[in-house]
Amino acid sequence: MDRKTYERTREKEFIGKKVKSLVPFKNGLYRFPAGMTFTIQGKSGGFSLLSDPCPHCGIQAYISKVKPHEVNLTDQPGLWPGPVTRI
Repeated sequence: MDRKTYERTREKEFIGKKVKSLVPFKNGLYRFPAGMTFTIQGKSGGFSLLSDPCPHCGIQAYISKVKPHEVNLTDQPGLWPGPVTRI
């Protein structure tokens, strides 16, 4: 995402949207590979992101201060998609 889009879009329009990481991230506990899907929780000095829950244990990880150029908005339902239905 470019900086102009980030600055011109209000926080409430971003919250709940899915993004895909373009680079690997890390926080105090975990490392996240590029290509992982997150949900935007806020916009303050960068995005605050929450990972989708693990299907095995349910853990979710939080990361903040993610720069807009490090993610792309996506229409994917999430990291752990259910069965694919074709029309």
